[in-house]
Amino acid sequence: MKSILSPATAGATKGQAAPERAPRHGWRAVSGLSRFIGVVLMLAAVGVWLISAPLMDAQMMLLRLGVSVLFMCLGLVLLHAGRRTARDEIHLDRRAGELRHIRRGHDGIGRVRQRITLNKLTEVVIDEDRLLLRGDCGQILLELSGLERDQLLSLQKQVQSV
Repeated sequence: MKSILSPATAGATKGQAAPERAPRHGWRAVSGLSRFIGVVLMLAAVGVWLISAPLMDAQMMLLRLGVSVLFMCLGLVLLHAGRRTARDEIHLDRRAGELRHIRRGHDGIGRVRQRITLNKLTEVVIDEDRLLLRGDCGQILLELSGLERDQLLSLQKQVQSV
């Protein structure tokens, strides 16, 4: 198996600084806060109906209905906004002789999308955030973009040592 690296990656190793993504350290805190506020708003939508009032006229019922629908909708939006999106991962298993494309969902469970045997690979192109794998006849076996830079550099080192 031969490994051909793209000019962007080769230029980055000759002294040029490769562009890096901004770290996402605060994402977990914002995500957790968003989900917490979403759950609180959804509970408040139910709690509006638990408040006892001596007179239950039509205007008060309409106001409660409007507030509870507003709280429920905002809570669902914040709960959904706090979820992670699915992300792709590449795992190189030398013992099994295969490269696996795994998609990890918002629930954290990794699902194998594709398995490629290492002897079928003829070309591995790694750009800034894109991975391209070509097979024996030149067909594209896998093309992924939006991958993390450190994961691609790690894969590049592992593929070169095989």
